[in-house]
Amino acid sequence: MHSSMLSFWVDGSSASIREAEVPQPKAGEALVRVLIAGVCNTDLEILKGYMGFSGIVGHEFVGVCEDAPDGFEHLAKQRVVGEINLACRSCGTCGGGGTRARNHCPKRTVLGILDKHGTYAQWLTLPAVNLHVVPKGVSTENAAFAEPLAAAFRILEQGLVRDDDEVAVVGDGKLGILISEVLGRHVKKGTTLFGRHHEKMDLVRAPIDKMLSTDALPDRAATFDVVVDATGSPAGMDVSRQLCKPLGTICLKSTCAAGADFNTAPFVIDELRVIGSRCGPFEPALELLNQGLDLTPLISATFPLEQAEEAVKKAAEKGTIKVQIRVAPDP
Repeated sequence: MHSSMLSFWVDGSSASIREAEVPQPKAGEALVRVLIAGVCNTDLEILKGYMGFSGIVGHEFVGVCEDAPDGFEHLAKQRVVGEINLACRSCGTCGGGGTRARNHCPKRTVLGILDKHGTYAQWLTLPAVNLHVVPKGVSTENAAFAEPLAAAFRILEQGLVRDDDEVAVVGDGKLGILISEVLGRHVKKGTTLFGRHHEKMDLVRAPIDKMLSTDALPDRAATFDVVVDATGSPAGMDVSRQLCKPLGTICLKSTCAAGADFNTAPFVIDELRVIGSRCGPFEPALELLNQGLDLTPLISATFPLEQAEEAVKKAAEKGTIKVQIRVAPDP
C-alpha cells in the first residue's frame, strides 16, 4: 500500500487538495479504503470556520475494511459505514453506556469535525466497534446516506415523539427529507413537512403532508406538538417556534455557524422545550435502506476526489440536495 494518499484538507476557512500520509490504525482500529464520501451541511459550516477544524474534512462515507483488528474479522473486505464519534471508553460518561457513551464522551474526537481526519481522502481509520457492514442488496451510493439517516432515527431514540403527537418538520433540504422519511413511517397522528420547493418535498416516499411554508405558516401557527428544525438557518428557529403549541417541543437537527439576535420571550411565555438532536443509531437506518428505501434520487451531483473543491461549491448552491464524492470504484 502507498505511504501517501490524496485528501481534501481544511485549515481555517481555506481548503485544498493535498497529499497526506495514509493513517495507521491504532489499537482496536480498522483501516478503511474510502469508496464514497458524502458532503454534509456541517462540512460547509466547517469551511466557514465552525469548530476551528484543521485537517481532512468529511464524516459520511462508505468504504471497504481492508484491515480489521482481532475480534472483528467479520468486517474484513466488507463494505462498511461508520459512527463518527470516537469515545475514550474509560471515563465516567463512557462507563454509563448507551447513547451517552456513543456520542457524548467529553474526551471524544469526531471524524472530520474534531481532532480526527475525515472522509475526503482515500483512506481513513475508525475504531472497529464504530463500523457496520452494509447489506449486500444496498448500493454504495444509497449506503452513503446511512449516517444522516441514522441522525433522523435519533429523534425516535430520544423519545421526543409520543403516540398522540402531531409533528412538523421545517426545511426541505436533504436532512429534512430524511427526517420526514423516518417520522412519516413512525408517527401515528401524522407528519407535515414545511418547505419552499414542491419538487424536493415530492421526493419523500413516506406518507406525509407537504406544505409550502411561505403560504401555510399563518394558517398552521401553534398547531404542532413537536417541531423539528432542519433548516440550517437561524431564521428557522423562529419559524419552528411559530408552528409549535405552547408546552410543545422544538427539536434542533442542524448546525449553523452564523449568529443571530435571539428573542427568548416567546419561548418562555409558551414554555417551549428546546432540545438538540445529533447522531443516531445505524442499525435501523441500514435496515430501512435494506427494506428498499432508495435515497439516490436525492443525489444532485457526483465528483471525483480530485474535484472536492468543486463538490463543496456545488453543495452550497441553492437547489442542490446531496453531493457525493466518488473516491474509488466499487470492488
